[in-house]
Amino acid sequence: MNLDNADLSNFKKFFFIGIGGAGMSAIALVLKGMGFIVSGSDIKESGYVNILRNSGIKVLIGHNAKNIEDFDAAIYSAAISEDNIEMKAAREKNTQVFSRSDALAWILNKGKGIAVAGTHGKTTTTSMVSMILNHSNLDPTIIIGGELNELGTNAAFGKGEYVVAEACESDGSFMKYKPYISVVTNMEEDHMDYYKYYENLRQSFIKFMNNTKENGFLILNGDEILSDKLAGLKISDVLKFGISDKNDIYAENIVLNDFKSSYILVLKKDNLKFNVKLNVPGIHNVKNSIAALSVAYKLNLDLNKSARIIENYTGVKRRFEKRGTRFGAAIIDDYAHHPSEIKATLDAAANIKRKRIITVFQPHRYSRIKALYKKFDDCFNKTDILILTDIYSSGENPIPGITSKLLVDFLIENDFNKRLAYIPKLADAEDYLNSIIGKDDVVLIMGAGDVTRISDNLVKS
Repeated sequence: MNLDNADLSNFKKFFFIGIGGAGMSAIALVLKGMGFIVSGSDIKESGYVNILRNSGIKVLIGHNAKNIEDFDAAIYSAAISEDNIEMKAAREKNTQVFSRSDALAWILNKGKGIAVAGTHGKTTTTSMVSMILNHSNLDPTIIIGGELNELGTNAAFGKGEYVVAEACESDGSFMKYKPYISVVTNMEEDHMDYYKYYENLRQSFIKFMNNTKENGFLILNGDEILSDKLAGLKISDVLKFGISDKNDIYAENIVLNDFKSSYILVLKKDNLKFNVKLNVPGIHNVKNSIAALSVAYKLNLDLNKSARIIENYTGVKRRFEKRGTRFGAAIIDDYAHHPSEIKATLDAAANIKRKRIITVFQPHRYSRIKALYKKFDDCFNKTDILILTDIYSSGENPIPGITSKLLVDFLIENDFNKRLAYIPKLADAEDYLNSIIGKDDVVLIMGAGDVTRISDNLVKS
């Protein structure tokens, strides 16, 4: 059954299989806010499990067939396989079973959805849009892929007409969404385990964009998504943003300094300019903020006020998150795992007035390294020391010949001239890091896996 054609109001009680992830917990929080009875299970305790419990949602640790009782429907995470014991129990009991993306599609499509898609920048842009709408008294429903510092959580149910959500392209599910405003931050090769070829990925983005409602708008990065990538696009109301003056809305006089940045926002058609200051670093966050302010512009919100709102944006957990210090060094935790994300993060770190940049990088997924390892050739150029750990599988089976050593050898073959250490185990990488950290260093802990444990330990010590 496809939730695009269903009405969740026909159900009262939902059980979430794998409720503890960022995406699933967000949907659970919103459905509870909408008045549904929600509970679920996960394999382990986590920060998101704590947030759910604090919100009055029952979470069971461990999967058990007995958990699937007295529920109208089950919603499952993309990480849950068909042979999961609770999935089997739900199907045997003829309980309606829906994917997480089906549930998000229903929530997004029934309201005025603002969906943010793109290879990078989704979480930050979604967060900034959410802040603008929230502080403009529009009371939006918010569904983010990370924990927004301002909210202290990754989701919130609002009584307003707008639903702000990330639209993840990883498995094609974002093609189910029918937004009022579609935002595309960029469109790069990734998730080739699912798409196989870039053209398949491109066509999926085009379908997502074409799903924009007839009275809605498309906002896209005009610097990075060029016309040759837009074959098949049928939307007429398109606003292009970027840092080039060829766009409809763009930035000039950009200043990047330490953990802050500023620029002048220019509206070409209206011949208007606005001063923007950010308390997050890097040119990538300048671009993310222009995307968010583009949404404010299309919603006819006060842009001076919107700029002041995002000046108070302090980030999302694991997005250039300042965790603390160790031996006088700044410890920064970041989710970057795609070459372009890594380069953007290191570019931001290079603007911080520090002695050295030390990077610990945990590659993410065998399939991603197999598809993209040759694109890592220059993304680490801004670091002084690079420590590479083993690949974080994220549930994938190993691929013969695909290890972090492949990436190490590639960097060496391409004349990587910085200090490079291949230390497979996280504990050993942490020990080595402790032996080399010096005062005034910037230490970047990067990756989408469990490498964040190193930053946890560094700031606790």
